[in-house]
Amino acid sequence: MVVSSFSTPEHWRSMERGNLSQGIEFELLGLTTDPRLQRLPFVVFLGMYTTTLRGNLVMFLLIHVSATLHTPMYSLLKSLSFLDFCYFSTVVPQMLVNFLAKKKVIYFGCMTQMFFYAGFATSECYLIAAMACDRYVAICNPLFYTAIISPGVCASLIMGSYSAGFLNSLIHTSCIFSLKFCSAHVVTHFFCDGPPILSLSCVDSLLCEILLFIFAGFNLLSCTLTILISYFLILNTILRMSSAQGKFKAFSTCASHLTAVCLFFGTTLFMYLRPRSSYSLTQDRTVAVIYTVVIPMLNPLIYSLRNKDVKEALRKIWGRKTME
Repeated sequence: MVVSSFSTPEHWRSMERGNLSQGIEFELLGLTTDPRLQRLPFVVFLGMYTTTLRGNLVMFLLIHVSATLHTPMYSLLKSLSFLDFCYFSTVVPQMLVNFLAKKKVIYFGCMTQMFFYAGFATSECYLIAAMACDRYVAICNPLFYTAIISPGVCASLIMGSYSAGFLNSLIHTSCIFSLKFCSAHVVTHFFCDGPPILSLSCVDSLLCEILLFIFAGFNLLSCTLTILISYFLILNTILRMSSAQGKFKAFSTCASHLTAVCLFFGTTLFMYLRPRSSYSLTQDRTVAVIYTVVIPMLNPLIYSLRNKDVKEALRKIWGRKTME
């Protein structure tokens, strides 16, 4: 009787050691594998990176130092700027390094990147939903706004967003990285995300795929419904306004906010609530650029820099600096 070498304990131990050693580092293919097309995207994304950092840091610090902006609405905006800064920074610096590197290895750990990216991104989903509720109360029930959205309630909304985001991330990341990855660890993406990592597993990943679908579906759909219902009620209130100028201003604000919401939630719904058979590597990377790079860059402009109170606070601080 001949015993196959693939059934010996030594073989399985060597496979596990190989799997473990390979699991220490993953290689990211990035947006393109053509070395001639690396430098131009590097310059473009470096410009977007500096613009995003500057915009979100300015918003965060402006709201922090301006006494007139110490209200629940601006506390939520401040948290949004912080989240944009964090989840953008978990992805883009590594992508910039890989544009110029010969071997596109993720140095700080694929699991670490996925955990913080998923945590910050999911927290942002809940925070945007909380901001929609805040705007609903402010426009539809202005007399009771300070009683309903008190500083304590605002702090609870922010902490609840972080708690939900990182609980989801912990479950999601633990499930995926409990699998065995026996093949080459080449991720056909520019960052470590669930679907491309699951495709590298050499064991049945159906349970993880179901968990990913359930948690992503609950998070995205509950937040999306909250936002849509809030803005529907807001628009209904606006239509009953007598002032044409007030209507136009409110519509303009709602339209810009809804544009950002549709971009963010539309791309994430498309990315995570599809069957695995419909994944397209090129298409998915393009969609991922929108919600990981473009939207954090646009949020300071859409949510804050078009705001009259923010502009006034910026003028006061700038005037104080020039006088000094």
